Amino acid sequence: MFIHAGTARTTTQTTYAWINNTLGLHAQAVREDRILDAVAATDGDVRRICDLFGLSVGAALRYAATADRSTLTEHRRRTTPQGGSDP
Repeated sequence: MFIHAGTARTTTQTTYAWINNTLGLHAQAVREDRILDAVAATDGDVRRICDLFGLSVGAALRYAATADRSTLTEHRRRTTPQGGSDP
């Protein structure tokens, strides 16, 4: 979701063209980044990735395989409260 001063008062749809032109990225690259971040946040929970992004199990497994263990470990380190334990 993209909300800023210019879009806060409108209800028009954000299209892939707007994302491409405004952000300078392809919309698909933004989606892939969000999926990989969700894989790290869920410790590679394929079911949650499928449900959240509407992916097939095979596609979710490919994303989970892409996010190697060091990525998942780094994400846990950044998101675990200081002094907290990692289950």
